[in-house]
Amino acid sequence: MVTSLSRRRPALLAAAAAAAAALLAGCTAQAPADSASGSGSAGGAKPLNVAFSVAPTSIDPASGCTLDDARLTMALYVQLLQPGQTTDANGVPSVDPTKAEPYLAKSYEVSPDGLTYTFTLQDGWTFPSGNPVDAAAVKYSLDRTTAVGGCSSSIINDLYSEPTLIKQVTATDATTVTVELSTPDPDFPLALATPAGSIVDPSVVEANGGITAGQPNEWMASHEAGSGPFRLTSFEPGTRAVLERDPNFKGDAPASDTINVSWVKTDSAMLLQAQNGELDVAQGLSKNSAQSLEGADGLTVAASTATANMQMLMPNDKAPWTNEKVREAVTYAIPSQDLLDNVLKGYGELYYGPVPPSMPGYDASVAGPRAYDLARAKQLMSEAGVTGPVEVTLDTISGDANQASIATILQSSLGEIGITVTVNPLSESAWGEAVYGQTTQAALRLDGPAIFNAGYYLSYDERCGSPYNTGVICVPGNAALLDTVRSSSDEAARTAALSQLQANWVADSPKAVLYLDKTAVAMKEGTTYLWNPITDMRTWKSA
Repeated sequence: MVTSLSRRRPALLAAAAAAAAALLAGCTAQAPADSASGSGSAGGAKPLNVAFSVAPTSIDPASGCTLDDARLTMALYVQLLQPGQTTDANGVPSVDPTKAEPYLAKSYEVSPDGLTYTFTLQDGWTFPSGNPVDAAAVKYSLDRTTAVGGCSSSIINDLYSEPTLIKQVTATDATTVTVELSTPDPDFPLALATPAGSIVDPSVVEANGGITAGQPNEWMASHEAGSGPFRLTSFEPGTRAVLERDPNFKGDAPASDTINVSWVKTDSAMLLQAQNGELDVAQGLSKNSAQSLEGADGLTVAASTATANMQMLMPNDKAPWTNEKVREAVTYAIPSQDLLDNVLKGYGELYYGPVPPSMPGYDASVAGPRAYDLARAKQLMSEAGVTGPVEVTLDTISGDANQASIATILQSSLGEIGITVTVNPLSESAWGEAVYGQTTQAALRLDGPAIFNAGYYLSYDERCGSPYNTGVICVPGNAALLDTVRSSSDEAARTAALSQLQANWVADSPKAVLYLDKTAVAMKEGTTYLWNPITDMRTWKSA
């Protein structure tokens, strides 16, 4: 399964391997180790061995589309801001992705009209080349990301285009950067706290291909021009990477000196490595494998919830989904609790609406789960007035065991209401062409946003005619409500608009939301593992 930070632009489909869109997350295993700041003091003496199931397609922060791309990016680069910090109910530190806090920028100010952000940078930070990580580098990096025009541009521009959200970036002096926006956006700081906002060394990029508008930099896809706490000392695409702590990094020193990253593509192989003690952290196990490790000697399984949710896309411009009653019938015909119990092994949560329960603004009064009700589903099909057989081709990602299990259940349950489902397993690239190119009749996808904010996430599906709108959804009145959610500085108005938007969406039944996913991560007991939805390994440390 490939997870996605941003839905791709249609023009990039031919060049990019497509994926199910989602944000995979971890969980707080224990508090992060103390680390010295700015002195290059030693972190953990033992190397940290980490395995993920999917390898990055690019490690260039200006081109990365998926969370799998972002994992190395977060270690190799700094951003102006970073996700906020909080503590859980037990007082254990954790990440709050709904807030942004200083990182390279030690502070920032926003103009009264919300159009100008002025960042004051940390002084004295340098790239490995010796060049300063200064305002000029920040301007170069943000301008470059927008110029490349890929997924990362969509993220730092908070999905605004024509015009882009970022109107102009100015390096006022070495430690002052001003960003002018084309429209007020209270959530802009969250965009800068993602890997898309990473700061690159201009001298390294220019020496290796520079910037070509609308085109990725092939050298940067497998090399780094970093500013972060780690250096990439070895990289075998698709197989392994070695990260070494940069002793000259001026920010907080990471907890580990060395992180050995491997990409293990088969579930059985990752399970065996976790069982044998070869891995400190195993992320990407199937639900069955994760469950099998619960209670195992020397291992801990931590389950966490971000915003990844499994959906059955029913593109509203294609039969039989042009009929609202048919769409609604499907949502009542799916035995969601059975999916949760038997496929997810409890690693999930049920709801029905456009905003996941884990995201601020979720309204449980209108977006609670829809209970399985076969009689109601059959009645809705009768009211729909559909004559003749209803045949649907369901596109899935080949090799995804979870999707295969779900598809089998859908075949059976939808057959009960007269819908014959033909499952069509596709390669990741073919699946992406069908889904993002809006040619699919139906598809399973794991979805979720790069930015933990309802305004950003809803901008995909609540804009009629948007190229990002893979469900071809157009709920009357919701575009205007989204405008209020996105730009209003009145929190009460934003909350009311978001609640009404959810109610409108639920009434329209534009897609089948099956569940909110929980990611299970297996680790050795005593391993320091701090939850972060973008998989930030700075605080991770072996036992």
